[in-house]
Amino acid sequence: MLRVPSGVGRDLPILCALRRLRGCTVFRRYLDVSEAARYLDMSERWMYRESRKYGIPRYYFGGRLRFKLDDLDRWVKQQRVA
Repeated sequence: MLRVPSGVGRDLPILCALRRLRGCTVFRRYLDVSEAARYLDMSERWMYRESRKYGIPRYYFGGRLRFKLDDLDRWVKQQRVA
């Protein structure tokens, strides 16, 4: 069981599990909007509205908007402020 530090949201165990599974070959490469929003700690509405504005790589297939986990990680690293 993962220990969640006080003050950290309830999604931390999910995010930690996602990061652990990234190297697994059976892990899905693409997240749907709700999963990506949870991963970035943003709302689904923000993901739909702002992902294009902020240049987050997005994919549309299967009738749904998708985000690649590696692309999200790369985008987050680019947002670092000095």
